[in-house]
Order: sequence, then C-alpha cells, then structure tokens
Amino acid sequence: MSPIPFDKNMGAADSHGTSSPTKVSNESLQKFLTTKARAEAGSAVAQRELAEMYGRCIPVNINPRRFLQSIDAITALSKSPANAEGMKRVARVTADECASVDNGAIIPLEAHDLWLQQAAKQGDLAAQAQVFMRPGKRPQGDELRKFMDQVVASNDPTAMFEMGQLVEGNPSGDGAGRYSSVAGDTLTGYAWSIVACQRGLDCGAGSPIMNSVCLNTGGCSSPDFESFVRDYIVTTGDAALLNSKIQEVGSLLPNSN
Repeated sequence: MSPIPFDKNMGAADSHGTSSPTKVSNESLQKFLTTKARAEAGSAVAQRELAEMYGRCIPVNINPRRFLQSIDAITALSKSPANAEGMKRVARVTADECASVDNGAIIPLEAHDLWLQQAAKQGDLAAQAQVFMRPGKRPQGDELRKFMDQVVASNDPTAMFEMGQLVEGNPSGDGAGRYSSVAGDTLTGYAWSIVACQRGLDCGAGSPIMNSVCLNTGGCSSPDFESFVRDYIVTTGDAALLNSKIQEVGSLLPNSN
C-alpha cells in the first residue's frame, strides 16, 4: 500500500460530521499547484507526491458522484458506525481534493506512471520502492540488499514505509545479506512500516497513510497505523514476533537522534 498524501487537517469535520468543501478545496488547490510547480522545477520528492495525487484521483475523477455513491453503498453494510462515518469523511475529502487536481479532469494513467518514474530516476527512494513493486520489477538477492542499504543510510521514514510495502510481498529474504531476516514476509513488512511511523512519518488519524488504510480496508477508526495493524491484522499469537521484528529493524537503522 503506497502512502496517499493528505494534509492532516484536511479531513476536519464541521458540526454535521462532513468536511467543509470550500476550505478543503482551497487547501487542496494550493497544495496541488505548489506540488506541480515544484515537480516541474525538478524536485524528486514533489514528482513522487504529484504521481501519488494523480494515482489517487484517477478512479475518482472518472465519475466523482459514482465514487461517493459507492462509498455510501459500502458504509451502509458496515457493522461499525465509527468505521462507516470515518470512511464517508475520508471519501468526501478525497473527492474534494481530486476536484482540484487538473481541475477535476479525467487523468490518464501515464500521468501517474511518468511522474513516478521521473522521481525514481532522480533518486527518490520511496518512488524507487513503488516502481520495484510492479510485476517483474521486484528486486531479489544482492539487488535487494543494495537497495536496502540505501534506504537504511537515508534514514528517510517515507522510504522505510515503502520498504515495508516492498518487503511484505517477498516470499523470503534469502540472499539479502544482513537483511535476510527482515527482507521477506508480511509481518516483517509491517515491522518496517511501523518503524517508519516511529521515526517521524505521520501515521496518525487523518494522515496520508491512515486515509489510504480507511479507503482500502474499511478500517477507519484506528488512531494510528500501528494500532490498526495490531488490532486488525496481527493475531495475538504473532504480537511477540512483530515486536521482535520491529526491534530488529530498528537496530539496523542510524540513531534517530
């Protein structure tokens, strides 16, 4: 799951529990224009963020009303009022934001792909990890070890989180050198992502990551990513192993201070 970039305050609700379209749209428009200008000026981080904006809004901008109607249909079946209300709120924020992305126009897939590739080419490690997750691109063995070396040396929480997504899809970490025990399987992937949150990535409610979790899984009531993983993903029997993996990943990274 690639993180979806939202500002933490963009999902603020009014007294009726719905976002303020005018405020969110103004903030979203400014964010989009600023990000696009920085991307066009050559910022690799902005290029990745722009790609993520496009990626998020591709399905929404095809038919925003239908997108919101589909969310209404999903939440109508929910057994959790908190999750249902949270999903509606995030969906409204998403639709408002996407209305500001290229003026709400339908977005070609190439817009996402080309900006992401450019960000990866210019050295953005999070973008490189996202590219690696595509079919036929996943690194193994020494190639994976070298990439993990770069992520560890960068001490970049965003890259660490994406490393978690990459590792999660690996059947094993064989051949990854000193990373072999933390380079494969789902639980280890979550450990990388949780460490990224502990290292400063915004993983709280209303963050890019949690809004993505909400729309993709329906889990919209957790206070943060780690709580979501522990409450909904990891079994009680695996909790100790997750703790061990988190500690092991943390020991490989530079001191956060």
